[in-house]
Amino acid sequence: MGYSQNSLTSAIYEMALGRSNWDSILDILAASFPGCLVTASGDDIASGANLAFAQRGLTPPAVASYIATYAALNPVTRRAAEVATHQLFHDDQLVDRAEAAQGRFHREWLSQQGDFAASSGVVVLREGARQLAVTIHYSPQRQAELRPRIAGILGEAAQHFGRAFEIVGRSRFADGRGYLEGVVADLPFTVFFVDANMRIHYSNFHAESLRRQHEGPFSSADGVLRATDERSDASLRNLVLKVISSRRTPTSVLQLSEPSNDERYFAIARLAVRGGQHYQLHDAILDPGPLVMLVVHGSLEMSSLPTDLLWRAFSLTESEARLAEALLNGDTLADFAREREVSKQTLRNQLVGVMRKTGTRRQSELVSLLTRLALTCL
Repeated sequence: MGYSQNSLTSAIYEMALGRSNWDSILDILAASFPGCLVTASGDDIASGANLAFAQRGLTPPAVASYIATYAALNPVTRRAAEVATHQLFHDDQLVDRAEAAQGRFHREWLSQQGDFAASSGVVVLREGARQLAVTIHYSPQRQAELRPRIAGILGEAAQHFGRAFEIVGRSRFADGRGYLEGVVADLPFTVFFVDANMRIHYSNFHAESLRRQHEGPFSSADGVLRATDERSDASLRNLVLKVISSRRTPTSVLQLSEPSNDERYFAIARLAVRGGQHYQLHDAILDPGPLVMLVVHGSLEMSSLPTDLLWRAFSLTESEARLAEALLNGDTLADFAREREVSKQTLRNQLVGVMRKTGTRRQSELVSLLTRLALTCL
């Protein structure tokens, strides 16, 4: 049957973008190698558990027995864990074929499916001890015919799988594809996404800047977020675990002190909601479990609103706009009265005017409105 490398490449990226699933990839490989067994197997090498399995060429009972028992006995799977990601492997380069034929995997399972004692494949994804491998199984009698073709097709596809999973990794969070780039990246404050082990899965520009500052509250040269103060670090980890283990979706706040200066940092933690996308084969490998979004604010950060924005939005006078900015930055009426050398009654009158123009009824409601506006202007 005819084969188009472009069609396989297209199917890989369509899968990454959520427009299709692994069925298209497996169908193309099966059509390209008729009479062969095609598998995509996700395995935890440390535990031996099979995490995900898809195939072309097996009966349902054979699939069930593989997942339940024989995946953990496959000697090629274990040895493939020693091969670099995206590097092609062949069974006889990893294990002795005659020796493998005496093992339970070959005797009790593989030989029952047909003459598939030879195989070539590639690990397309690896996260810790978890890996996802695409493998073509074939007869040793067809090795000279098939191995060069398999090497060419899977070798090129492996590079596309690598780029595709980079796309997948950045589209796994809330509010649909492009959420991180389109929303979180542009937020005017620090945002980290971390797992239960504090490993950073995403950080926006402000988070990266703060993480790299020697005087900042964090250090994470190895991709694990840590507070520089030991006590604060323990508190931060407990905060993340508390949010992850909660049955609800709470928002919790922690104050982080920085011993070298007077600034305090406030970490606001909440569970990161994933997009409503369909489960894909690779999710068993990529999914780190629940993630927590950490929003970090420094106590010395000053909110500000351009006076011309206040004038355009609410028709505030210059003095009303200055009062609004003072309240936004935590000043009291008494503080502002002393600074401006005006009476508190005059400021109370101005405050009434500001609340009338902004549609607020209480000073706390006014400050809340101004804070939301300030966050979009930073």
